[in-house]
Amino acid sequence: MSRSRAKKKQRRRAREASGSRPGAPAGQPGVEAEAAQPTAPPTRARHPSRLEIRDGVPRPDAIWAPFPLTEIGMGVGLVLFLIGFAGAPALLVAGVGVLVVVVAELCLREHLAGFRSHSILLAMLPVTTVHLGVVVLGNVTWRGPLALAVDLAIAGGLAWWLRGRFAAAQGRARLRAT
Repeated sequence: MSRSRAKKKQRRRAREASGSRPGAPAGQPGVEAEAAQPTAPPTRARHPSRLEIRDGVPRPDAIWAPFPLTEIGMGVGLVLFLIGFAGAPALLVAGVGVLVVVVAELCLREHLAGFRSHSILLAMLPVTTVHLGVVVLGNVTWRGPLALAVDLAIAGGLAWWLRGRFAAAQGRARLRAT
């Protein structure tokens, strides 16, 4: 908004607050203002941002809602990741672990509440975890095209199932919102 336009709005609001007519000299209240009772300015309804409501579904609160545990966990995980990236491999793994847990919790909460679909991410997490466990803990070389095909098939099936769970949750949430 231009400066002159903002000034005009400011002057108009000041005139309306003092009760002057636009053409009346300053200091002389208009006839309408004398007859009107002083009232409080009308309060505008606050419109939630697109981050709070998506497709008519409100963002779900965590069970620890007033306490920002998810955000603290992300901060701690990021700090551990950055320190680990600078030269401490154990802290790097710890940072990645904390970030995976926090992001998985947030995505699962939003997904099951019908707020936002995270089907592919939620499908890939268990497949990746199991694959990593088989390779690291089982001392097995599970790699190549066959491993990729099996992992993608399992992840695809999980994503399809999760997409159905999301559609049902979103339908329930939209009914509650109306």
